[in-house]
Amino acid sequence: MQTLADAALGELETAERIPAPFPLWLIETGHQPRPALLQCLSAAEHERAERFAHAALRHRYQAAHCALRLLVETITGIPAAAQTYLPGEHGKPVLVDAPAVHCSLSYSGDFALVGVDGAREIGVDLEVVQPIADAAGLASMYYTRREIAQLAGISPEEAGPAFLTVWVRKEACSKALGKGLTISPASYECGVGCGIRSVLIEQEVVESEVLNPKGGLLAAWARRGR
Repeated sequence: MQTLADAALGELETAERIPAPFPLWLIETGHQPRPALLQCLSAAEHERAERFAHAALRHRYQAAHCALRLLVETITGIPAAAQTYLPGEHGKPVLVDAPAVHCSLSYSGDFALVGVDGAREIGVDLEVVQPIADAAGLASMYYTRREIAQLAGISPEEAGPAFLTVWVRKEACSKALGKGLTISPASYECGVGCGIRSVLIEQEVVESEVLNPKGGLLAAWARRGR
């Protein structure tokens, strides 16, 4: 049976649903959204989009924010064009009309990841898989000793993707707590690899998953509490 979120997904020609306990969409942003969809954006969003020097970045921003508004409409019933957002303390959009609804967005390459939960705080992160020039050095600054040891046992050709599985999960988890990188990434254990895990951060449990939705991408979601 088609859900409201599925119907809204059809409005975005280059979007697909990602498995998660809340609506989560991966958007391919190589083209500008249709004019009918752009009309749902606020004046502030149009102004922000125009400040991007490159068309690809402008289209990515527009597509992500159109998707966010469509998703929120399916959850709250508030029409996409009538929604009002303010930036939260660490950059996450806050829906003024329904502050209990939690949103998170992430961008990488020609893609955006957009998630909305009607009750619990969430975080999402997206990364295009690419070689990491100084994976060992970065891991020594941001990862736990156990994570560093796990990465040390991985072949060089797999080191970049393995490094990123830790990175996207940490990003998503810190966003779910609403504190961004004010929490030291090296202060909590995520482990290397994809899959569902419970992560303990500052005495709180965050459930999370890292997925490979299509070749060359890693996506992570996290949700606060059990």
